Amino acid sequence: MNAGTHGTQEPARAELRKTQVLDAATACFRLHGFHNTSIMQISKAAGMSVGHIYHYFENKEAIISAIVDRELLNLLTIVARIREGSAGSDLLGSLMNEAQFIVHETRADPNAALMLEIVAEAARNPSVASMVQASDQEAMGYFRELIRDGLRFRSIDFQEEDLDGPLEVFYALCEGLSIRTIRNPGMNSAAVVAALHHTLEFIFEELVGKAKSSRGTMKTGLERAADMQQK
Repeated sequence: MNAGTHGTQEPARAELRKTQVLDAATACFRLHGFHNTSIMQISKAAGMSVGHIYHYFENKEAIISAIVDRELLNLLTIVARIREGSAGSDLLGSLMNEAQFIVHETRADPNAALMLEIVAEAARNPSVASMVQASDQEAMGYFRELIRDGLRFRSIDFQEEDLDGPLEVFYALCEGLSIRTIRNPGMNSAAVVAALHHTLEFIFEELVGKAKSSRGTMKTGLERAADMQQK
């Protein structure tokens, strides 16, 4: 093995080790909760020493940060799927059609309860709150860009603040489904998919209608100048 090969393998091995620790920690957090899980428990689940754990993660908060980053990557995968599903055309329509995947993946997500626990920890821990809020802002930015592109595809003028409400409601629906899967694990998925699709359709078509209405009441500079001349 030459030095170059060894140099390229080291970062890959380190990433595998970090993933090993993260998977073990996630399983422990799901089973015992964040505060009831010790680094010793994580080390046993990961099959490595406590010293190795600390080599990759400074503390449990650093592990939470990695879990939050992993969740963000999952959301970016959804955004990419919506864009791919639009086939270069109507992004808003593709977003509405995402309902079936949102419901299915929320029900199948083994970390739904863990993410709720992290959010609860953020309510009392400023460091965790900073992680969660930064991740939320980044994810919101990607979805905002997606909706913005969808409106532009339809040649619709809009104000940036018009996107705020629909985005927050969209997120509230998705996060609310995580809670419902815990409260009501026997929910009727088919009925929820249909209801979510209609709700998303209403939210974003309402946004389109609002933007069109706003555009219809605004006059161009030339129109305003003509009005002034008539006066």
